[in-house]
Amino acid sequence: MAVTTPPAQPPAARPSGVHAVLNGVLVYGALALVTGGIYSGLTWLTGTLSGGEDPVAGLVAALTVGAIFRPVRLRLQRAVDRLLRVEHDPYRVADRLSRTLQEAVDPAEGLATAVVLVRQALRADGVAVEVHGSTVTDGELGERPVETPLVWHGEPVGRLLSSGPAPSPDLLNALTQQLAELAHAVRLTADLRRSREHILTTREEERRRLRRDLHDGLGPTLASLAMTVDEARIRLERDPEAVEGLLIRVRDQMGTAIIDVRDLVYGLRPPALKDLGLAGSLRSLADAPGPRVDIALAGPLNNVPPAVEVAAYRIAQEALTNVRRHAQATTTLVRAEVVRANAAAAGGELRLSIADDGIGLPEKVRGGVGLLSMRERAAETGGSCTIGPRPGGGTEVVARLPIGTEAP
Repeated sequence: MAVTTPPAQPPAARPSGVHAVLNGVLVYGALALVTGGIYSGLTWLTGTLSGGEDPVAGLVAALTVGAIFRPVRLRLQRAVDRLLRVEHDPYRVADRLSRTLQEAVDPAEGLATAVVLVRQALRADGVAVEVHGSTVTDGELGERPVETPLVWHGEPVGRLLSSGPAPSPDLLNALTQQLAELAHAVRLTADLRRSREHILTTREEERRRLRRDLHDGLGPTLASLAMTVDEARIRLERDPEAVEGLLIRVRDQMGTAIIDVRDLVYGLRPPALKDLGLAGSLRSLADAPGPRVDIALAGPLNNVPPAVEVAAYRIAQEALTNVRRHAQATTTLVRAEVVRANAAAAGGELRLSIADDGIGLPEKVRGGVGLLSMRERAAETGGSCTIGPRPGGGTEVVARLPIGTEAP
C-alpha cells in the first residue's frame, strides 16, 4: 500500500482541550469587557443626561446589555474561531472544504488538500484517507486510529482514519460526505487512467500483430507473385510452353494472398456480424459440432455499438470453444439481453451469459489465453467478464458490456 504525504503541511494543531479552554477564555473575557463597558457607558450617559442618579438608568442599561448579549457573543465567537482557525459549524466546514476542492487541479491533489483541512477541522493528532489501495496522511495516526467508512451512494469507496479526541458527530458526518465524493472521483480517475493505458497497450499489440501478419504472410506472398509474373513475362518469348505452369503457380499464389487478406479482415471484424447481426451471429455459433447449444435472446439486439458487438461475439465464441474442448457438457445456454434502468433511460448494458452443465472449473484455475482474452475484450469496452461455477454444476461466463449513452 502506497503512502503519500502532502508536500506542504500547516503547523501541528494543539490539543483540543487547550483549544477549548483558550477559546472560552478569549470569548467570554472579551464578552465581559464589551458588555461591562456598554453597561457602564449607558449608566454614565443616563446619569449625565438626568443630572443625577436615576434608578431607571441601571434597568435601561441592563435591558440593553441583555438585548445585545447574544449577537455580540456570536460575533466574538466567530472572531476568536478565525483567530484560532476553529470552525464549530459543520456546514461551514463542509462548504469551506468544497470550495477548496473546486480549486484543486485533479482529485489526487484535492485529496491531499482535503486531508490537511479535515485534520484542522477535527483537531486531530493525525488523519489518513485510504482510497483505491493508496493512503494519504497528515500528522501521526498512532497505534489505534478510529476508522470511519466512506460510502458513496451505498458503495464503500474508502475509509477515514483519525487519532485524537472524538469529534462532533455532525462535523464528522459532514466531512465524510465530502470525502466520499472525492474518494469516488479519485477511484474513477485511477480506473480511467488504467483503462486508457490498457486501450493503448491493446491497440499497439494489434498494430504489431497486423504488421507481423503483413510482413511475414502477405508481404512474401505478393513478392513471390511479382517474381513469378516477371519470370512468365521473360519466358513468354523464349519458351511459351513453360508459361502455362508459371501462370498456374501465379493463380495459386493469388489464392493464398486472397486467403491472407480475408483472414486479416476477419480478424478485425467477424463477417458473421456484418451479414447476420449480433443475434444471428450468436445463433450461428450453435451450429458447430459438440454439445447442444440453446440461444436465448431477450429483446432486440440491434443498435448495439460495433465494438460491443465484436466483444460479445468473441466472448461467446471463446466460451463455447472452451465448453466443447474441456467441459464435457451435454447442453449449454447462451443468453443475451440489453438492460436499461427504465424505458426512457439512456445508455445501459448488454448482458451476456454462457452457462454449461459440464464438470465445472478445476480447484486451481490457470489464467490461460482464452480466459484472459475474454476479460480483456470486456475491459476494452469498459465492462467486465467473470468466469465462475454455475449454480447446480458446470461453469458460467457472465459479461456485462456498457452500450453507451444513446438510447436505441
